[in-house]
Amino acid sequence: MNRLNTQAVLSLSLSPLALTQTQQPAPPTGPPQSSSIERTQAIRNARTLCIESQTAFLTVSTIERALLKQKNWDRLGLNILAGCSADLRLDIDRLHFTHIHTYVLTDRGSGIVLAAGRVRAFDGVVASGPMAEQIVKILTAARLPSQSLAGN
Repeated sequence: MNRLNTQAVLSLSLSPLALTQTQQPAPPTGPPQSSSIERTQAIRNARTLCIESQTAFLTVSTIERALLKQKNWDRLGLNILAGCSADLRLDIDRLHFTHIHTYVLTDRGSGIVLAAGRVRAFDGVVASGPMAEQIVKILTAARLPSQSLAGN
């Protein structure tokens, strides 16, 4: 009798788990391109950028200098601000115990992640050049579409 009770309890308690595993997730709502249009529009509307560094290996001044050295930076029309009351926020970091430097560009007003990437380099000074190049390429594609097509 004990064995039958145990089997009944187990089958009743495990049946909700079996049901939840077989349910399909709901399909995403809205067109998939709407988020990319929102990201492009947020980059186009931005006038200011603030940079935050979470690592001592890649400082704000290092990435700022690398951004200003990029050939299309002047044409983008973005100003870099010291405080983070800017339209766009660039967070840079380095993964612990690695040579991987990461960046995340977000729209401060909506919190939407506009771009993210990583660069593998021994130190922050070396990583700042390729990172700035990636960031300016993303910004150029959104703000100067004719320029990005001519550059390819």
